[in-house]
Amino acid sequence: MMTRSFAFVTDPHLDDAFTRHNQVPARENLLLLLQEIAGKGIHEVVIGGDIGEPSSHTFLFDALKEYTSACKIILGNFDKLEDVRQHYSAPGLVDGTMCYSEDRDGFRYIFFDSSSEVLADAQLQWLEQELKTAGKVLLFVHHPIVEIPIMLDALQPLQGREKIKALLLKHPHAVYIFCGHLHVTDQRQEQNIHQTVTPATSAQFVKESTEVEVDRSYFGYSIVTITGDTVTTEIVRRERDR
Repeated sequence: MMTRSFAFVTDPHLDDAFTRHNQVPARENLLLLLQEIAGKGIHEVVIGGDIGEPSSHTFLFDALKEYTSACKIILGNFDKLEDVRQHYSAPGLVDGTMCYSEDRDGFRYIFFDSSSEVLADAQLQWLEQELKTAGKVLLFVHHPIVEIPIMLDALQPLQGREKIKALLLKHPHAVYIFCGHLHVTDQRQEQNIHQTVTPATSAQFVKESTEVEVDRSYFGYSIVTITGDTVTTEIVRRERDR
């Protein structure tokens, strides 16, 4: 039976104000995680958005070339398509956004651009067509789609995400969402939707806090393993050296 794994790495915030203000060694964190992932024999990586300042992009893509044989990129709300395209050829565009898909091993992989923070009609129409598949779906998007009952999720959600969720709930098979944005760890299921929020490569926020509170104690990533038609997700936490 076929088994393969890939890593989901999100929110590195390389060189930006968030990591600089909170004294987070963002480049060092990213290299540590890519080295660890490669050491586990995993050579495919999906970057989940909020990459960082354009000045860091050469560093990022050089590191990806060194430690991975295949990578996919989705954009977060701190990313701009024109900056990323200097280093990464967009596999597909929908109304000026980087949305694309591929079929592999009986699954449809959908990579969705939520960088504008507002769902466009053209994107929704494209997604509706992409969901016309007989298999299970893996959806990679920076922002969570299923609501999470914490203050952070209500602070800066993807506007229009309820329309995406409605489409996913209609899908006859399981849908697996891999996202970041919140800088927390969260896994939940709603009917056929399985959503994993992966911890940031940079630093976290305190999940249950009623105000934005930074947690520098750990960083992490997710490993997604596909065995036959089964999808399993492991969230990996790296405690920060004190």
